[in-house]
Amino acid sequence: MSEQRMTEEQRRIAAENLARRKQALRRKKAKKRKAMIRLVVIGLILLLLLTGLVVHLVKGRKTEQDKESKSKAASEENMQPDIVIGLKGSSPQMVLEGETYIENGAFAIDKNNGAIPESDIKIKGKVDTTKPGDYEITYTAGKGKTAQSVTRIVRVATEEEFGQKAVNVPVMMYHWVYTADDVPEDLDGNWILDTTLDEHLSYLESEGYYYPGWKELYAWINDEISIPAMCAVLTFDDGKEAFLKYGVPLLEKHRIPATSFMICWEKNKGAEKLKMYASPYVDFESHTYAMHQKNDDPQYKGIDVLMSKDEIAADLKQASLLLGNNDAIAYPYGECTDDFLAAVKEQGILCGFTVEYDRVRKGMDPLKLPRIRVLGDESFQIWKDSVG
Repeated sequence: MSEQRMTEEQRRIAAENLARRKQALRRKKAKKRKAMIRLVVIGLILLLLLTGLVVHLVKGRKTEQDKESKSKAASEENMQPDIVIGLKGSSPQMVLEGETYIENGAFAIDKNNGAIPESDIKIKGKVDTTKPGDYEITYTAGKGKTAQSVTRIVRVATEEEFGQKAVNVPVMMYHWVYTADDVPEDLDGNWILDTTLDEHLSYLESEGYYYPGWKELYAWINDEISIPAMCAVLTFDDGKEAFLKYGVPLLEKHRIPATSFMICWEKNKGAEKLKMYASPYVDFESHTYAMHQKNDDPQYKGIDVLMSKDEIAADLKQASLLLGNNDAIAYPYGECTDDFLAAVKEQGILCGFTVEYDRVRKGMDPLKLPRIRVLGDESFQIWKDSVG
């Protein structure tokens, strides 16, 4: 009986010990779970903190990059290239199938150093006038990172595509431009209101006028090529700041090429204006270097009659060096004496303009060409009839 109770006691103790061990084991497991949970929570917190830090750094870097990009874009937008390059004549340049392609060329001005000679502008591309289609001619001025290029489309067209051919070409002679807020004291017919000029250019743009370059016009006068019937050449005499300030932006607005016949000498600040008002739509050609001055001879207006052929040639050469171009000249006061003409030929200038009122026609002397004088106070209909 005693032995049986001992056995039961031992069993009870053993059961209690087992229960305690199990309970201790459960507490240990529970403790481990809590510890594991704490570790997981801490790990998650650290992971979230780290993720937040990375996101913050990435966002910060992206913000900096965006700022840098915006700053760079703004800088590039505001930064103008040192070299301005433009085309002489229209693009596309129209060439009738089978006729000769005339290389009109381009002009370029370094706003720091002045005009780049046309001979220094590189030309790339070929045109096959036996095959209708569009061809690209690229002109590049300058070297390395400062180099600037412009591309002309040359369109070789069939007779049907080319359309009517010009039988005469109006070369329009403008002078100076003013605005309602900047009216000159000496207002006369040579001045044209900017809104009137804008109306002229809007009409030319809407009608799709063609603008032959000087080399193209010269070849047409000699009956070597055809030019589209609806064409015109725009010229502005003297290089007066009033035209450069108010007229050039309008040419750029309508993307219409024109020529500024510049009086080049220092009293007119020719070199300074060339750099300040350089535009891809304005080809600066000669109005002589310093011969646009009057004399006392009642028969002639300009001082050229007092100069020898060699003196005139030296003036023309000086103007050509400053302008970088030598395609055309507007004679001061329209005069062209024999010595003047001889000097112009010697300098290789293609087209010379008097102040005779007429259209240019085939067979004319290319060094004694007329122009259509535009008066600022004439009606739009009179101007339209003169250009149409």
